[in-house]
This record gives sequence, structure tokens and C-alpha cells, in this order.
Amino acid sequence: MTEETEKKEVELEQEVEELKEELQQAEEKEAEDVAEVNSEIEKLKEEVVRMHAEMENMRKRNERELDNLRKYSLDKFAKALIPVADSMDKALEVGKDDNCEVTAEQMIEGTEMTQKVFLKVLKENGVEVIDPAGEKFNPEFHEAMTQIPNPELEPNTVVDVFQKGYILNGRLVRPAMVVVSK
Repeated sequence: MTEETEKKEVELEQEVEELKEELQQAEEKEAEDVAEVNSEIEKLKEEVVRMHAEMENMRKRNERELDNLRKYSLDKFAKALIPVADSMDKALEVGKDDNCEVTAEQMIEGTEMTQKVFLKVLKENGVEVIDPAGEKFNPEFHEAMTQIPNPELEPNTVVDVFQKGYILNGRLVRPAMVVVSK
């Protein structure tokens, strides 16, 4: 073997060694990258599981809150009506007591006071009373029970109210039942 061939052989061996080292470094880098990707995948899986659990807890909490809202939505309204019921109970007690001397005027006054409290409670809870006597007939809020001739009023004017109507927060609950002029 010549010196030149020996040199080339040594150079080739060095190149092979360098390539082996580069290959080993590349394999190590690839292993590190795979480990890093696997670690990231695990973190994301844990995050997805945590988010799923959080969503499930939120759904259950919202369900409980909605259930409580359904159960107790009328709580304020019911508490506001209790004094009206108390007033009516007291009026009935007085009416049944043989020793109590109450005039019809006093009973009427008490009933009017109870009605004022009752109407105030309705208003505070979004209920409006429709009492259209003397107004123009409106089929959206009034139900005509009958028509009567009345030369003093314009046609389609509410002459009498059989039953008042009610609106709850802008939505018709019951139309007013009325008598309308022809």
C-alpha cells in the first residue's frame, strides 16, 4: 500500500467516524424531539381531560342553578302576596265574629285597602292591569263580549268592562273582556 492510499484510508475512516458521530447525534436529537413531542401530547391530553371535567362541572352547576331558579323564581312574588292574604284572613275573621260591630262602609274601606296593596304588589312584579273603560277597542288587548248601540260614543269604544285584563312584563296574560259601542 502506498502512502497516499494509506492517507486516503485514514481520511475515509475519519469521515466514517464523523458520519457515525453525526448519525448518533441525529438519532439522539430525534429521540429528544420524540420525547418532547410525547411529553407535549401528554400535557395536551391532561388539559383536555381537565377541560372536559370543568365543562361537566359547569353543566351540572348550571343545571342546579336553573333548577333552583325554577323552584324559587316566585319567591319574591309569594312573599309580597302574603300581606294581602293576611289582610283577607283578618277581614274574614272580623266578618265571622258575632261580637264585632263592623259597618259595611268599614268592610268596603278595608277591602279597598287590601286591593291597593294587592295592585301595588302586582305592579312591583311587572303585572299591569288593563281597565279600558272609555278607550278605543283594541283587539290585541281586549275581547269584545257584545256590542250595544250608544249614540253618545264613537263606534268601537269600550262601554263597559266585564273583566279587567292583565299584562306581565309586556306580554298579554289575559285580555280585558269588554262591551263595545256600535
